Amino acid sequence: MTRQRSITLTQGIALYMGAVLGSGILILPGYTADVAGPSSIISWIIITLLSVPIAYTFARLALKYENFGGIATIVQHAFGTYWSAIVGWFFYAWVATGQAVVGLTGAAYIVEALHLTEPYLYLFAFLFLLLAVVSNFFGMKVSGLFSLVLSGAVLVLLIITIAFAMPQMESIHFTPFVPHGISGIGSACVLIFWAFFGWESITHLVPEFKNPQRDVMRSMWFSVFIIGGVYILLSVVTIGTHTYGDASMKAPLSVLMSKTIGVSAGLATAIVACIVCLGTLNVYLASSSRLGYALAKERKFPGWFAGISKSGFPYRSALFLFLTNTATLGFSYYWRFSVDRLILIPTTLGIFVYIIASAACVKLLWHDRIGRISAILALGCCLCVVPFAIHYLIVPIVVAIASILYLRINRKFEK
Repeated sequence: MTRQRSITLTQGIALYMGAVLGSGILILPGYTADVAGPSSIISWIIITLLSVPIAYTFARLALKYENFGGIATIVQHAFGTYWSAIVGWFFYAWVATGQAVVGLTGAAYIVEALHLTEPYLYLFAFLFLLLAVVSNFFGMKVSGLFSLVLSGAVLVLLIITIAFAMPQMESIHFTPFVPHGISGIGSACVLIFWAFFGWESITHLVPEFKNPQRDVMRSMWFSVFIIGGVYILLSVVTIGTHTYGDASMKAPLSVLMSKTIGVSAGLATAIVACIVCLGTLNVYLASSSRLGYALAKERKFPGWFAGISKSGFPYRSALFLFLTNTATLGFSYYWRFSVDRLILIPTTLGIFVYIIASAACVKLLWHDRIGRISAILALGCCLCVVPFAIHYLIVPIVVAIASILYLRINRKFEK
């Protein structure tokens, strides 16, 4: 696959923000407040701090190995083929179901603003998935510029919302501060992991940076502080204005903006949701489709996934992701499987991706003092979250078994 170096520093920041400051901003401040009350602010601070060593270690090693395999390549160098395949399958399965969650999140804002019925929720989510596939055919140069414009617009609107919400906060909404105890804070941390997923996705795009040695780390640092600050402040104003707690509130950010900016904010937020979700889908499809290509070339995936277009786009891998997420939408609609439950499937897979990748970072950065400390902190914090995701542990177990069986069967036939 030909490397087309087109990503600049500003585009790198935009891609990071598009991947991390994604669909979580639309729903999770409200969801986590439901789970943990005002103490969800502590959960946001914890995961924000955790994201610093995670982002740093991933960026450091992605620069060292520069491969479309991204975190799978990092794990390969640390633990060998089997663990590399497992983490690659985890990431791919995560995106193969998680993009449906992103699509449903954005669609919820459109349905809320236009007062449409539930079938339209799934129709718009499907259209998001379709648009992401189509837009990726234009390459990373166009996607990077597009992400830059979209991320900038979203960031400005969120800052305005926070600024207008602060004078409307009331101290009474912060008491009792820990209504659901430590378990509530831990459960909120699991949900918040979804909001901070994205640091790993850029590892697959490092080969396409114009000047990776200079710009990858810079774009990471800028993004860490901007994203963390926005998430924490949005959580504070969500609690302070009590914009949560209503089961019918499918789009809490829309309600918050209506309280602070004006009556037309619902429609404006629907537009923002479209931009945010499409940006997130775009970045993840770009990175995960390249991962599928890399895994296929290394025979950790079926060779069919190695198909690419003349422009270098791994279209077969992208098509598979589109189909699996469409099937996930069908499952959610038919079985009435809500977003707040569905989100825990890719989130659990993502947590294990981070655990394995962080462990690999500990080994590979052991002789680098800053890298070693960062990797140990990241690994420790990820392990602390696992007990709160125990109900969905069957998902990574099944995926891990499938990946190992595939490798063994594939090697047997090759002999």
